[in-house]
Order: sequence, then C-alpha cells, then structure tokens
Amino acid sequence: MQQADDFPAYIGIFVVGHLLAPVVIAMIGSWGMSAWATLAIMLPVAVVMLLAMLQPTKGAVIGFLWWHGIGAFRQERRKPGDEA
Repeated sequence: MQQADDFPAYIGIFVVGHLLAPVVIAMIGSWGMSAWATLAIMLPVAVVMLLAMLQPTKGAVIGFLWWHGIGAFRQERRKPGDEA
C-alpha cells in the first residue's frame, strides 16, 4: 500500500472550498439567508463532497507519484532503454 500522506485531503479542502464559497456568498448576500441556516445546509454538503472526493484524489496523487518515480516508486520504474 502506498502512502499519499495528507496531500489528498488538502486538495479536497481546496477544491470544495472554492466550489462552495460562491454558493455561501450567494446564500447570505443575495438570498438573505441567516448565517445559521447557511451553516446548517453547507456543513453537511461540504462533508459529503469531501468524503466523495477523497478516494479519487488519493488515487490521483498515487498515480502522480508513480508516474514521476517519486518515493517508493523509484525502484519500480524502468529507465528508458532498459528492455526486459
């Protein structure tokens, strides 16, 4: 099993935050919802989005590490010209 550490969670928080920020601003500013109602709606939505996004993001990070031969993948990658 390969490790991606905390990077997938950071990516998930970054993406979900950028997706939900305009919605929160619209809910409070344009629609006039209270902060508590916005929090009650957006908190579960954010948690579900983060949980749904965590596994694919971890797979993408592991794939990136493998592709570039970073970390434990260094021994597994063949050099160009090495034919089996």
